[in-house]
Amino acid sequence: MNTQHIPHPDTTVELLDAPPPVMRRPLALIDGHAYAATWLYTRTTRSESHDKHGHLVQHDPPLVETGLRLHVLRDDGALFGPGGDHPLDALGLDVILPEMPPPSRAWSTHGVKAYRAGARPDPLDVLNRVAGVVTRFVDFDHSLADQSTMAELVACFILTTWLLDAFNVVGYLWPSGERGSGKTVLLHTVAEMAYLGHVILAGGTFASLRDLAEYGATLAFDDAENLSDPRQADPDKRALLLAGNRRGSTVTMKEFGPDKLWHTRHLNAFCPRLFSAIHLPDNVLASRSIVIPLIRTADRHRTDADPLDYQAWPHDHRQLVDDLWALALAHLPTLHEYERAVNDQARLAGRALEPWRAILAVALWLEHHDPQNLLRRITRRLREDGYTLDTTENGLWERLEGLSVRYQTERSGLEAGDLTVLVLRALCVWTTRAIEDAIRRTGDAPYTFVVTTDEVVTFAKTITQKDEGDPATINHRTVGHVLGHMRLPRVPRSGGQGSRRWKISCTDLARWTAAYGLPLPRILEPPPPDYSPSLLRNFQPPPPDEFDG
Repeated sequence: MNTQHIPHPDTTVELLDAPPPVMRRPLALIDGHAYAATWLYTRTTRSESHDKHGHLVQHDPPLVETGLRLHVLRDDGALFGPGGDHPLDALGLDVILPEMPPPSRAWSTHGVKAYRAGARPDPLDVLNRVAGVVTRFVDFDHSLADQSTMAELVACFILTTWLLDAFNVVGYLWPSGERGSGKTVLLHTVAEMAYLGHVILAGGTFASLRDLAEYGATLAFDDAENLSDPRQADPDKRALLLAGNRRGSTVTMKEFGPDKLWHTRHLNAFCPRLFSAIHLPDNVLASRSIVIPLIRTADRHRTDADPLDYQAWPHDHRQLVDDLWALALAHLPTLHEYERAVNDQARLAGRALEPWRAILAVALWLEHHDPQNLLRRITRRLREDGYTLDTTENGLWERLEGLSVRYQTERSGLEAGDLTVLVLRALCVWTTRAIEDAIRRTGDAPYTFVVTTDEVVTFAKTITQKDEGDPATINHRTVGHVLGHMRLPRVPRSGGQGSRRWKISCTDLARWTAAYGLPLPRILEPPPPDYSPSLLRNFQPPPPDEFDG
């Protein structure tokens, strides 16, 4: 028999068009406003109260209670909570924050009072202080760029952890190097300044990772070799790691509820991560990471310093954390537009851009706070118009955007082998040799070719040898599988015998290299729209014994 709940006559039931807003993270962007939650010490003095019978009771001396109480600060400076302007009930949000962050990561009472009084930190000053701390403890000798640019890269990543709610996708950092290269030091340095930064050892439980991820905390995994190997990693941990680089990512799990029944819970896994490991990441993690190579340093000023010793910091740790809270709360509502601007202005696109997008958005935002930025833009425009001017230093956006492009040329050596990338590199080399051979023989540069699986395998093996890899892992079956997934047209074989034949064009290579962030040789640029293709030819370039892979 079906039953229906009938409300009490004095009860009003209203259908809502959308679920009520809920604050589940200590720093959140909700309906265009930023909110920051912190636990502040309060002292409550009561001179009278009511007993269980409702009678008024006088207290002499008064009752004094001291303790940590939850408060929520809005971006306009309004404080909600027992010690603020309004009670928490007046916030208009359901606040569900069961865990209290460590005091060293939370916003202090002094910082909250300063924000309420109108103090707002200068974004460039905060960036410079964060980069200064990174430079103090980490040596980027022989890394992706010079010391200053690498410190800015890491500093911008740290800022993205505080501005996470403004972005749709976030990349990971993967410091890699031999023992003693400073991987763990970099991890601790970032964790000390990142939003709710937490260094996690290999033995960290899934339950602890789950709760930290749901708060949006920055998860720093030390000695992450096992996590990068799908055969050894805990499947629950790995699912949580792989699901968390994009907004809306959730991991489903079963929880035993107070009603003694099992319920499905959707865990919000969108949070920043970084990993340190001697080994390089696997293909899936590599596509979401920026690998930072490190080598052992002889700089005793850095090797003898510990980022956990705040006395060694060039800037006050407590003040810097407070300023990062204030910076995020004040600017979160405006950051999303910069992510859209990066999509329009960056030279990278697609999966190659994703690990860099939030970092570049922060760089572009910071440039707009640079008083020299206007002069740089005017100078650049005049130089483009043909005027000769004295060289001025590139802005933060130019430095990091240029680094993101240069990074693509090093990816093959910084990431574990991606067979599709290897096949693309082999096709580019084979096609380049084919065009050069055709020009020598006929004077014509064709744009369409037929290549066999045998030829791709031969060139892929040669590239792998030059990269000091194992060519034994390259075979006809795996390469043919990749070519098939690339949806290249098959060309009939004579008598149905011999190696499978594939039709490839310069336009195909331009599209695929752009999708994977690989450089396209100039000779392979697609033909103009009015080009009339030559007859299809199957060129046989010389053996790939001395080409530059």
